[in-house]
This record gives sequence, structure tokens and C-alpha cells, in this order.
Amino acid sequence: GVPSRSSCLTCHTPQAGGSLSFNIRQLNRQGLIYGYGGNQLSVLETAGYFSASPGDPKSLPRHVRPDEAIYSAEARARSYLAVNCAYCHRADGTVAGAFWDGRHQLTLAQTNLVNGPAINNGGNAANRLVVPGDSAHSIVYNRVAVQNGFTRMPPLGSYVLDQTAIGLLADWIADLGERPDYAAWRAAAFGDTTSAAGAETADPDGDGQDNRSEFIAFTDPRDPASALRVDIAPAASGSTVQVSFILPPDRAWMLETSSDLATWSPWTPAGADGVPRAAATAISLGAPVPNAAAQRSFFRLRLSVP
Repeated sequence: GVPSRSSCLTCHTPQAGGSLSFNIRQLNRQGLIYGYGGNQLSVLETAGYFSASPGDPKSLPRHVRPDEAIYSAEARARSYLAVNCAYCHRADGTVAGAFWDGRHQLTLAQTNLVNGPAINNGGNAANRLVVPGDSAHSIVYNRVAVQNGFTRMPPLGSYVLDQTAIGLLADWIADLGERPDYAAWRAAAFGDTTSAAGAETADPDGDGQDNRSEFIAFTDPRDPASALRVDIAPAASGSTVQVSFILPPDRAWMLETSSDLATWSPWTPAGADGVPRAAATAISLGAPVPNAAAQRSFFRLRLSVP
């Protein structure tokens, strides 16, 4: 049946934008709109729905699909949760207590998902929102899969289980159980978790990168020759520049540019999506030289734990 108006307004709130998923990340995808095919943002722009151009879709953020295996399971799972849950599960949403927040712009730690408590734990204290390596005790997984006594989420307009999403969430939870945190990385790199050399702010190899940066970049904190390198190759014409690097797995990333090494701004050529990859990936991006008026351009790569 069709939900009542009051039921619809539970999710279709002003905080969620009223019309769910009508945003750049959701529309930046291939599809059909009244028989017109292509990127949905481009189709809407051509039809005159925008007062200003949104820009090249390839340079705009988007959600990644469950079948885009080049991206990390976490990136794909976070996209799923943002699209299907975050309109209610957000700090200003309709879920009492806002125990977790699924919005895409938050880090995983900020979502409160990992080992986070729930309003209803099903009568088992071992059940948490997401338990790394343990989908059976992960409430978010069980809500989507309708398992272990938990009822279905989303609760309205949803009757058929999404087996693809269920499999994706299971893969992500399994990956979380195998992912080393800083303490585990430190123990592997230094043989202990207490020495001063292994502190996050220490730089035992004297290469200018502290241990936290080495952990993020997947480099050896004891070897100054182990470094994440960014290659910059201007074209002969001087009108374009090629930036290449090996992106470590499970790391969010951003390219920035500057003309004076003091003020930095994002550089978003096509393909600079910032989305973590499932494995170490060679990235090579070309675009017109920024800061052309200043006659010099600098670039830097910033990595973070998503």
C-alpha cells in the first residue's frame, strides 16, 4: 500500500531536503529522464533546470555503486548508507538520539557506527551498530538483511531484500575486522606499542614525515627512502600538467594547488574523485595548468583515513 502523509513526512523532512536524493552526488550518474539519456546532471542542465551550470560532472562528487569493485568496500558501503539511511540517521534527523550519522561528508569515526551503541540492541549486549569482523552482531547489517530477530530498515516502501547491499555490508564488516589501526601498525613496525620511536608525532627515520603520516601513506617509518612520491610532468606546450602517484588502499585523498606555497585550494581535474580504492592504484590526472596568471603552480597530495 501507499504510506500515509504523516508516514512519508517521517523521512521527507526539511533537514533531508524534502525531496530525497535530489542532490549532486545522487544525480551525478548515468540514467534516463523522460527518455533522455546521459549523465543526469547534464540532462537537467540541457533542459534548463539550473540557473547556473553545475560544471563538468567528471569533476563533481558522486556516490559509488555497489558493483564498482575498484573502490573500497567501505566507500561503497558508505554511499549505500548515505543514500538509504542518512536522511533520517543524521544529527538533525528524525531518529531519536541520533545514535549514528550516515552522511557522506563525515569520517567513519564521526558516524559513530563502529562499535556504537543502539537504541535497541535486540536484548544482546554484544550487538552494536557495526562490529568489525562480526556481521552477526552488527545491527546495521541485520536491519538490512532482516536477520537475528531485527526488523527491516528502511521501514517504509521497502519489501524486497537488497541482496547486493547485504553482501556489500558483509564484505565491509569483514574488511573492518582485518584493517590495522594505528596501534596494530605501530606494533608491526616497531615491535611494541610503548617505545618513544613509535609515537604518532615521532619521526624516527628523519625524513620529515611523522609516524602518523607514514601510517596513512603505507610507508616504512624506519626507512627515509620509503616515501609516497608525486610525479608532475608539464606538457611541452605548457598548457596542461600531468600529476601521477600510487594511491594507497583505503585512503581518502585530495589534490591541492598553490601559486605561493602559502594558500592552497582544491584541484579537481576529471578523475580526482577522492574516493578510497580497494587496492593500491596508479592515478594519473591531466588538466590545464592552474594559477597560469601567476606563472607558477605547486601541487600537493593529501591523504586521510576515511
